[in-house]
Amino acid sequence: MRIRFLTAALVSLPLFAACTGADKDEGPTPYDDDYPVTDGDINAGAPANDSLPDDNKADQVFPAKFEVAFQSPVKSQGSRGVCSIFAATAQVENLYIKAGMPVGDADFSEQYLQWAAKNLSGGFPNTSGSTSEINLRTVVNFGTVKESEWTYETSQWNTSNDPACTEGENLPTRCYTNGEPPATVNQAAKFKLPSTRFLNTNSIKAHITSKGTGVNVGFTFFYQSWNHRRSTLPISTPLWQQGVVTYPNAKDKEVSLVKRAGHAIHIVGWDDNFEVCMRDEAGVDVPGTGGECKKEKGFWIFKNSWGTSGFGIDHPTGSGYGYLSYKYVQEFGSAVAAEIPSLTPAREVCDDAADKDEDGDSKANCDDSDCASHPACSGGGTTRTFTSTPNASIPDDSATGASSTLNVTDAGTVTDVKLTVDISHSFRGDLKVTLSKGSKSFVVFDATGGSADDLKQTFTVAGMAGEALAGGWTLKVEDTAAQDLGTLNSWSLEVASN
Repeated sequence: MRIRFLTAALVSLPLFAACTGADKDEGPTPYDDDYPVTDGDINAGAPANDSLPDDNKADQVFPAKFEVAFQSPVKSQGSRGVCSIFAATAQVENLYIKAGMPVGDADFSEQYLQWAAKNLSGGFPNTSGSTSEINLRTVVNFGTVKESEWTYETSQWNTSNDPACTEGENLPTRCYTNGEPPATVNQAAKFKLPSTRFLNTNSIKAHITSKGTGVNVGFTFFYQSWNHRRSTLPISTPLWQQGVVTYPNAKDKEVSLVKRAGHAIHIVGWDDNFEVCMRDEAGVDVPGTGGECKKEKGFWIFKNSWGTSGFGIDHPTGSGYGYLSYKYVQEFGSAVAAEIPSLTPAREVCDDAADKDEDGDSKANCDDSDCASHPACSGGGTTRTFTSTPNASIPDDSATGASSTLNVTDAGTVTDVKLTVDISHSFRGDLKVTLSKGSKSFVVFDATGGSADDLKQTFTVAGMAGEALAGGWTLKVEDTAAQDLGTLNSWSLEVASN
């Protein structure tokens, strides 16, 4: 499902907003301002679950109960609308601990990731929210830093910090990031991830057992199901304290969706046999057979970001954890996963435009000592331009895509590559553009830009330096969603070589 089909339904609600700050406390202890949820549809624009591959094997059998180790301590987002930042950071910490980093060292800065997701990735700069996908993609592309480099502040800036920081959305970005990072952050080590992707919720168990790491999920928030203080229906303090989140009854769905909300968490396991009584809108157990209540059975085990003094204080995994209904996630959730990083620092990419290694020296490309002998830094050479005008139709919603190959006969060793594309399309957010040469392949554009028309842009293609100029250069353009059509009109390469 794409964003433009949701626009009418979400007027005045922020797409992808994540856990905006709570109103003043309206309920009894333990419900206070430290349990914020989002305004809006946290999964607007995410791919439909059935459009994602199912990673399960036909003969795979999962244990009835399973929990991922390698978890950092539960944290609190305070009153700020940043649950997806905390879920993503929990994921990053889980992955680094799995990779071999000591638990005490795997403490990354939510404060920095909030800033980086908005300022480096451009994700929803004028709202407090984001998504786990944007946040994890930020860590993939730019990295994050240790908590000690920029300590998290539990309250968002207000007018006492900056006169422009009033309440609400569409404020200056600095209001949602609490200003700019300390100068020392520029020199700090950056910790990255190899990749991230949306995951079919049917594949969560397969991912957890095969990778040994958790999964992030964002979903619609139902107040009675969560036993939240804002619920207009009766709630259960014992279930709140145990962290139990059940599938919503019809009335809970109705009243909760009057003002849609959302939340994001980090799933760390499951229990097929855990069960609780289902409740009606009056908070009364739904009767079953033999005088017993009707029960819901099968729950995910998750790590939350509401601290350790209220929600989930009686959960067996630890205070701050919870149980979340399988059916709830299946029907209302969107999952994102990421891969385990290497603890060996990455070397500089010598032909891009930024400092991409993790040594924190802020030296990019040929200024970095890693690039002393790299072809991109040897100087001299010539620049040639090669052009193709395929005028090829791009198949709708097809991985086959439209491909065009430039067969170059000139000799030389590549030092720099710029790619220019001219693509007509009625929804550029559907497009994925990949340039390949030999065994190397680089995605230069991946489903960004939303509903804007056409893609006419020049890209610097990092990673091609050292490749032979001669041979076939192939451009592939894929349309990743249905209903919009386009044409690859032309493309060109501007290649510097020795």
